[in-house]
Amino acid sequence: MTHNPHAQAARSLAQALASDPFYRAVSVACNGDEALRLTILHGYFALALLEGEQAGRVDLADAEGCGAAIWALDAAAEVREAAYAQRLAGMQAVLGEQGLANFKAMVHNMETAMAGQNLGDAWYLSILGIAPEAQGRGLGASVLAGGLAAVDRAGKACFLETYNERSLGFYASLGFEVVEKYAEAVTGCDYWLMLRAAR
Repeated sequence: MTHNPHAQAARSLAQALASDPFYRAVSVACNGDEALRLTILHGYFALALLEGEQAGRVDLADAEGCGAAIWALDAAAEVREAAYAQRLAGMQAVLGEQGLANFKAMVHNMETAMAGQNLGDAWYLSILGIAPEAQGRGLGASVLAGGLAAVDRAGKACFLETYNERSLGFYASLGFEVVEKYAEAVTGCDYWLMLRAAR
């Protein structure tokens, strides 16, 4: 059987991010079954990786697919819209009605909250995760290195959101600064917007 690092990366992202409030809300169809949650999130991240390949940038942490970084770039609007529409269609089957509704509501809430930040054509670090058993080996920083170098070559700013306060120091070490802290209604949790200025 051929090894598929993208399929493994989707599993790694599911394992890494299963406790994140955003991903718990999109995987609500598991009804507390954590094994089923991982299955749902595996499907979710497989779609996110596909969208990233089509309209953004995907970097795998290693050849085994122990994690990944997914970026949304300033690609042509029609390319982004087509990739996103395909992802939404897939998510309907993967997440179920409530999970998809939660996803749409959270995205709307976050976009509305950040509307005044003038992010414009900044690149967006959409997803970053390293499988728990592979953490602590520097893979998080190394998987971002290529994307951040590309950001700098393009002369762009980039941004991310995180619900994990413990990750703020990690992102700060890569040049991101906290811009704002927001409350998100669906999860009932706070998250931080971080920006890395153009260089």
